[in-house]
Amino acid sequence: MCEFVIGRGERRSRTVHQIRGALIMLAGLGLAFATAGAVAGENEPKGRIAFVGDSLADGYWEGTTVVTGRDACLRTHVELGRFAKNSTGLTRPDKLDWANEIKRVGESFKPNLFVMSVGLNDRQSVVEHGQITPDNSPGYDDKYKERVTAVLRNAASSKASLLWIGLPAMRAPVTDKDTREKNRLYEEAIAAFGTPSIRYVQPWKLAATGVDAFASFGPDQSGRMVQIRTPDGEHFTVAGEVLTAVYLLPRILANLAAGGTAPCAQAEGGQTQ
Repeated sequence: MCEFVIGRGERRSRTVHQIRGALIMLAGLGLAFATAGAVAGENEPKGRIAFVGDSLADGYWEGTTVVTGRDACLRTHVELGRFAKNSTGLTRPDKLDWANEIKRVGESFKPNLFVMSVGLNDRQSVVEHGQITPDNSPGYDDKYKERVTAVLRNAASSKASLLWIGLPAMRAPVTDKDTREKNRLYEEAIAAFGTPSIRYVQPWKLAATGVDAFASFGPDQSGRMVQIRTPDGEHFTVAGEVLTAVYLLPRILANLAAGGTAPCAQAEGGQTQ
């Protein structure tokens, strides 16, 4: 189970999550060993992408692993680093300080790009150096944006780009309201930071509904109706993770290309073969 819980958002067992991730990794490895002759662009640079944040970020890693594993070039020329940590956030740096963690990952993994999603566990006061800023206090927004900016600063110092993925719609109204408020803070903090290589990305939404609203079921890539969100009303199922990866991968590849690393340019923005 989780090592510690610092928010109300987590409902998934770390053990279950790790098993699912291991199965996906094995599937990706199986694909990688098949049809080695089909891999194009052997001299292209490898794009190194570090997925950081909470369990939603881990789900994006899972989905992107599946989608890149379907492409003969991407599965060889894109390296996906799994650094998300369940039950973490920005409000409790005494438990895990994501600003320091970003710096550590940058130094060890040396990514071209960070993909970050966090906030699911942050419907609570900010506690830093023994000082408490209640989540209903006038100073909360500024304090929370300070925590965001600390992450951005260390990401920028690592010379890597960063895509900060907004939180998706949630089923419970109180949670949904909080995530939308957090998205506003992320977008404002990133705009104020003013670094072109660091961008806020609007969260994935179910295009079939035409609105940014929670839906437990939706069409997959073939149009078949499947369950895309888990029973907790917060996370994505594996099918949902694949849909979010299809949405995120073109943005990831475009970011890598803008930074001078364009693995598998012939993949048409992440379309699978």
